[in-house]
Amino acid sequence: MDVGPRTVPREYRISSAQIRAMVFAFLGAAITIVAPLLFLEGLPVLARTLGSVGTLGLLGWLLWAVGRCATTADVKALRVRGLVTRRHLAWEDIQALRVEPNPGAGAASNAANVIVSAYGRDGRRLILPFVDDRHVNVEREFAVLQALWFQLRGADWRPDAEAARHIERQTARQSALGCGVAAMFLSIIPITGISLLTVFFDMPEIVNTLVWPWIFLVGPPAVLLLTMYGVYRKTLRQIPPR
Repeated sequence: MDVGPRTVPREYRISSAQIRAMVFAFLGAAITIVAPLLFLEGLPVLARTLGSVGTLGLLGWLLWAVGRCATTADVKALRVRGLVTRRHLAWEDIQALRVEPNPGAGAASNAANVIVSAYGRDGRRLILPFVDDRHVNVEREFAVLQALWFQLRGADWRPDAEAARHIERQTARQSALGCGVAAMFLSIIPITGISLLTVFFDMPEIVNTLVWPWIFLVGPPAVLLLTMYGVYRKTLRQIPPR
């Protein structure tokens, strides 16, 4: 893809529709929290006033901070502004740009399914906020960012073998965590079934003691850790030597 001077700076922010939805949600939260607090008996007027002002201030700050969050691509770097932090990666320091599945896609119905990430020389991942399939055409914007990277990273840019190893290990850890969490939640079904056996059938006392509550306390975390370890080791074995 050809990119020119008009392509940068390129900025990605939360959509206006989402801002409006947040405003209504925050207004609802403010009314729900502040109204009872103002009329709460037994609290001094000063405490109620400070609590109300603090709640409104926090909600207002969150709305302001979310509105300022952005991903910006300029001639020097990719820049990410979060709620309280800022990070940037110079084009020459980027070792990979990738479209990846969003590990939190299943946590909310309106979450993005795919996101775009940049990886630096140390292998650390920089997720690019709002460069996802809920805010933009990911295929088009990824092509634009990739073209900018190819053009602005410099003619002497070379892939870093050590950075590539770090990136592959980081990817393996992400995959292992996602599979581990999924397996942990799925394990709750058979664990619940096993625990119900002690309710409907006579079991030795030792079995009853082991099943409840230890099977719930130990089972899911054990499934999480074992799955993470197995997936991580398997993924590492699939990485070709460099």
